[in-house]
Amino acid sequence: MGSGTVRSLRLAGLLAPLLLLGAGAGDLKKEAEDGLDVYFRDTALEELAKQQLASFPDTEAGESKKLGRSFPDAPPQVPHAVENMLPIFSDENECLDCHHPENAISKKDVPIPKTHFKRAVMSAGGTKDSMVWVVKGYEESTDLDGARYNCNMCHVARSGNAKVIGSSFGVIKGKPTQ
Repeated sequence: MGSGTVRSLRLAGLLAPLLLLGAGAGDLKKEAEDGLDVYFRDTALEELAKQQLASFPDTEAGESKKLGRSFPDAPPQVPHAVENMLPIFSDENECLDCHHPENAISKKDVPIPKTHFKRAVMSAGGTKDSMVWVVKGYEESTDLDGARYNCNMCHVARSGNAKVIGSSFGVIKGKPTQ
């Protein structure tokens, strides 16, 4: 065989798998053109629009009862309406009006725990540490830690009518934690 033939055979060998992969691509493009096909979704977009929206508590802060935690050591859930308190900014946080330890005078005003007022002291990791930066300890502060001002990153209002998917994550000794 001549070198031109060998080159042609090598090229054909490289292109054949690509042609086979692209054989179904026309069908995929045709499906996606209508804008309704999103992969990794098991429901049509039209069906999602028919879902009932979640309803959240309408009780005002101070009028609600504490809710159980979703699982052991989970952040407490917010049992009152929060629509008028959002969005939360570092310099504008209505949660602190009731929950800052200095302001939590009533039994219903659960104070922010001391852990939220501790700052991690970081230092460069050593050669045997798995991380570049490691926590060497914590220092206490009178100010809320900057990483914790956005309360609704962890604490959320529970929906009253959301479809719940079964899980055994929070089950301890056969009993749910709530």
